[in-house]
Amino acid sequence: MIRKMVRLALWGVTGKRREIIEELHRLGVLHLEQEGSRSAGESVRLNTLRLLRGKTLGLLESLGWDGWTALSEESINDAEKLLSSLPSEEFAPEIEKSLEEFGKRLSSLLDERTAADDLLLRAKKARDTLERFSSFLRRDAGPSDTAMVWLIPENTVQQALGALHAAFSARGETWEGRHHFVPGKDFLGVLALRVSPELEEEASEILSRWKALPWSLPEFCSGARLEDALPVLGKKIENLSDRLQAITGDLRRASAEWGPRLAALFLFIDARTEQAAVEARLDPSADTFTLHGWIPEDALEPTVSALKDRFGEDVLLQWRHPGEKEWSSVPTSLKNSPLSSPFELFLKLLRPPSYSGIDPTTAVALFFPFFSGCMIGDMGYGVLILLLSLKLKKAVRPLLRDVGSIFLSVSLWSIVWGAAWGEFFGDAGHRLFHLEPLWVERSVSVLPVVVFTVALGAAHVFFGLLLGIYQGIRNRHRHLWMEKAGNLTVLLALVAGLIVLKAELPRGVFTVPLSLLVIGLALLIAGGGIGGIIETLGSIGNIISYVRIAAIGLSSAILALVASKFLDVFGLSVFGIFLALMIHLLNFVLAIGGSGLHSARLHYVEFFGKFYSGNGKEYTPFQRRSGSSWKKQS
Repeated sequence: MIRKMVRLALWGVTGKRREIIEELHRLGVLHLEQEGSRSAGESVRLNTLRLLRGKTLGLLESLGWDGWTALSEESINDAEKLLSSLPSEEFAPEIEKSLEEFGKRLSSLLDERTAADDLLLRAKKARDTLERFSSFLRRDAGPSDTAMVWLIPENTVQQALGALHAAFSARGETWEGRHHFVPGKDFLGVLALRVSPELEEEASEILSRWKALPWSLPEFCSGARLEDALPVLGKKIENLSDRLQAITGDLRRASAEWGPRLAALFLFIDARTEQAAVEARLDPSADTFTLHGWIPEDALEPTVSALKDRFGEDVLLQWRHPGEKEWSSVPTSLKNSPLSSPFELFLKLLRPPSYSGIDPTTAVALFFPFFSGCMIGDMGYGVLILLLSLKLKKAVRPLLRDVGSIFLSVSLWSIVWGAAWGEFFGDAGHRLFHLEPLWVERSVSVLPVVVFTVALGAAHVFFGLLLGIYQGIRNRHRHLWMEKAGNLTVLLALVAGLIVLKAELPRGVFTVPLSLLVIGLALLIAGGGIGGIIETLGSIGNIISYVRIAAIGLSSAILALVASKFLDVFGLSVFGIFLALMIHLLNFVLAIGGSGLHSARLHYVEFFGKFYSGNGKEYTPFQRRSGSSWKKQS
């Protein structure tokens, strides 16, 4: 449900300004609305804190530490107690000094790792190049010959070799068979030559004319001949790998030791930065200051008590409920039961409902698992989803725990519907222990399932229209509730007409559906004009769209049966069992994804479209962020 909000105004003594703001930040329930420009003095403090926050976060990222979800509140509180004891004039310089010292040590390690990585990469590339020419470099090696390696485009290598042959043959030099070419990437190959020292310069000149570039050993192999460089490179690679391993170990230990400390420091600075941002918009020259905001009604009494107990007459508080004209500016805060609150996840993908709107979380918690379970409809798959949900509910991240709760509800309905359809890993239940459907076998009795899903869709859409009518009446939007009421009445008239036709009742009975149709059309035209009639046609399409529940379920049931057919064909062989398991695994993944996707679509499009107004303001209380919820800010 949407929590009732109260407009809170606070007047405080300027001398207690910082302490009052810190207390509000600690309480973490007031959605602040502030006006005014920043003062120069406070802007300097705010900018200093932002720089410190950025430096701290930069060090954390350099460390590669990402243990926010596991960061304990105890370490955060310890950091806050320690740092809060520093005098305000020493706070920023002391932290900056400590960050600079740690940053220098960390930078030295990172620079060394970067340099070692660069050398190792160059050494490996040189080794890979020479290994391709190792046999050539060893073959026919004369004591006075010079080995040369060049990078050359593949489309010019033959011309270059021809030019070398022509130049050297003219003077009787024999060098045939003393070259080797290996194609490379991006049409650039590697050419190795053996020439006498007196021909080295001429060979270089000729190759340069054909766009060749000389290749040489890294500088740490200076003095080594190409023929003897491989052992040198191998030793260098070994030493660099050992050094990199040592540096990585040092960084890992530094991350484990200093990561939580820096994270706690970051959260402390982050809190002080937010507080300073609030202070920066207050007039420092005035004797008093004022803060305005919105607070949940159920949090008002403890907040007022906490402020009065600490500051007494130094604060003055006034509050009131919002007027109808203020509803558009009131932030929306949701509060649901533990069973339905995980389903608020679906609303986080949309803008929040308006303060005067309706929270559909409870409805989603009821219908989403029901629809998804109906589509999956297999007791075996339901048990697997149940096991998966229990695993997710133990996760550290709140998001995964919410997903686990949703999966738990889906798994229970999957088991229930699996019993109704008589499915346990397809027909494995029937084969093993003669499982029979409690209602119908959906892979055979398709028509009853389709009719049921359409009726289910009609009920879901009717419920959405009822919520739309309620919202229109409550908010005194006459055209809205008349349009929704007309839509609902026309749909009821069509349903009543189908029932009369199906039952083959006397013609006089048609008076009821026709009367409903006339009333509905009148309400539609009065509320929404021609657009209302178009919306009714859309609602009919919405109801038909629920056939997808039967279609997705039928495809899942058929694919499960296919897995069993492979066992009939191949028997209980390794190949047959493997194919059956793979198909069941594929079907299981598709069942979870397809049922979730289509069930969500039915809610977002068919259901929410009847009443949901996603034009609300998100409730963002002024509060300290925890390790699992912090956000990077500029």
